[in-house]
This record gives sequence, structure tokens and C-alpha cells, in this order.
Amino acid sequence: NIPITGPLAIWGTSIQEGGSMALEELAARPGASAVIKVDWQDNQGDPSTAVSLLQQQYMTGAPDVYVSGLKPQAMAIMDQLVEKGTPNFVWIFDLAINQGSSNNFRTLVSYKLEAPVYLNYVDRVKPKRVAIVYIQLPHSAEEFDTVVVPGLEERGIAVQQEIYDFGHKDFKDIAAKVKAFGPDLIILNGFQGHLVGLVRALRPLGLIGDGNVIGTYDMIDAAKVLAPDEVEGIRVVAPRFETRPTEGKAGPWRERFQAKYGKAPLYIHAYAYDMITVIHDAATRLTLPATKEQWINAISATDAEGITGPLKFDEDGDLMTPVEVGVYRNGALKPDTAD
Repeated sequence: NIPITGPLAIWGTSIQEGGSMALEELAARPGASAVIKVDWQDNQGDPSTAVSLLQQQYMTGAPDVYVSGLKPQAMAIMDQLVEKGTPNFVWIFDLAINQGSSNNFRTLVSYKLEAPVYLNYVDRVKPKRVAIVYIQLPHSAEEFDTVVVPGLEERGIAVQQEIYDFGHKDFKDIAAKVKAFGPDLIILNGFQGHLVGLVRALRPLGLIGDGNVIGTYDMIDAAKVLAPDEVEGIRVVAPRFETRPTEGKAGPWRERFQAKYGKAPLYIHAYAYDMITVIHDAATRLTLPATKEQWINAISATDAEGITGPLKFDEDGDLMTPVEVGVYRNGALKPDTAD
């Protein structure tokens, strides 16, 4: 019996649905031995609530594994989890959040995976001028300031950066600045609503062609709001789970998810499913109860095949699941086969 506690917010429902499905399917396997008990909690997007939940969990018995997200809430408890030595699955996009950590793991896609895809795409399309429009948040600034912009400058490419705050709604001002710069390639970063606004501001100015705009993961969510003609030809950094939906284990799993929940899964559901799969796989290789160090070593040694791809961690505790450039054709996301 392996207690795992997961205080989550925003993505909480998706993580809980994907994780719960994994729990049910793993328990139903013939000869299943490890029984995982998850205490799903909601930190309500509040760091102080995340701290309170952590304290409550340890008052009732230390969990073997912890799950934390999103960034402000996870950061509020991260040092305490380091001190306790509890394996901690973080749901954060930040490029280097796990670097130097001894107990953090991540099964989610991240900016660590995204930044090289941008630069590989640049090497393919060979722009001379690149405009980057991104939200003013530390994890976005880290990706562009430390990896993407230096990479562009090393290639002799002129760069324009347009940074906006979270509450920015009318993107016509930014679109006008981008047009004045005259870029060959535009990189878009932000959340769903921001990306919808950016596309709708750029498109009327003739700034979106076939292959000259590439967006972050959240463009997948924005495309659910935008019309097919609005996203046509836009590239996006995407998990292969999204660009190749029937490949490997993904196809049959999608059908099972649809049957269970009556809706198509998001990639968050799949990564949550794989998170529980990783924990269960580690448990089957341990003699329980196990120490925190034994748990960390077992999780680190995971080498399996998941819904999202290979389940194998790098030296920082990040799953290096495959991502690639996708392209929207007639409203559907396809692999950009020229990549």
C-alpha cells in the first residue's frame, strides 16, 4: 500500500483523471501486487494553501511520493520536500527546475525540451530576422534569455523581443511593432487566451504565412478556440502524443479514455497517466516499505514504455519524452514532416 499525496491546481482535474485511470488499469492487471493510494488535494492556486496541505499530509503519516504544481504553489513547498527527502513529481514548465535536485522528478513536457526544437526549426527555415513575443514570467524569460536568444545571436540572426504582462488583452500594439520589424519568423509564447489574441492581431496584418509562425505548447489549447483558417500553417512545439495520436500505445489508450470519460484526452491526462505508471513500476522493483533513498533510486532507474513515449529519466530527473514541430492543416494538427 503506497500512499502518494498530490495537492494540485489548474491542471488538477486533468492530472487526477489521467492518474486515476492509471490506478484502475494497473490494479486490474493480472498478478498486480503494488496497490497505490493517492490522496488528491487541491491547493486552489494558493501557495499558503499548498504549505498547509503539506503540513497536514505529514501529520497523518509521511507519503512515499509527493506531487506538486503549479509553480508558485510547488515552489512554496519545494525546500521542505528537499529537506524531507521525499520524491517530488513537479508539474512545472521551467527549463531548469530540476537541475541540481536530488528528489525532483518531472513527467511533463517542459521548456527544457521546447527550446532546442525552436533552434532546430530556425536551422531549417534559416530566417534572418526573428521576432519573439512572450509573457513576462520568470520561466519564459529563462527560456528565451538563456537559450533561444543566445542561440539566435550565435547564428547571426537579428532578434526583436516583445514582452507583455499577464493581463495584456489587446495585442494590436504588439502586432504593429512586429510588423515594423519585418521578421522572417515569429515565435509566440503565452497561455491559451494570450495566443488566441496574438493570432487574431497578427493575421489581419498579413504576418502569418505558412511556416513563419511557431508557438509554444499552449498553441494546442489556443487552436481549440481559433477557427481552422486562423491556425492554418502555424507551427507548434508539440508532444508526439498530439501530433501522432494513433502511434504506439497512444491510439488504444485514447479510445479507452474516451470510453471512460466521454471526452478526448489532453496531453496532460497522458502525462499524468505515465506519472502513476512510473511510480507503480518503481514500486514493483522495491521491497516495501522502502526508504526515501530507495524510492528515489528506483524511480531514477525507470526504463519502460508509456503512453507519451519512453519512460526514462535524464540526469536531472526529467523524462525526455519526444516532442516535435507540428503544423495545422485544415484545423488538424499534423507532424511537420519537413522537420
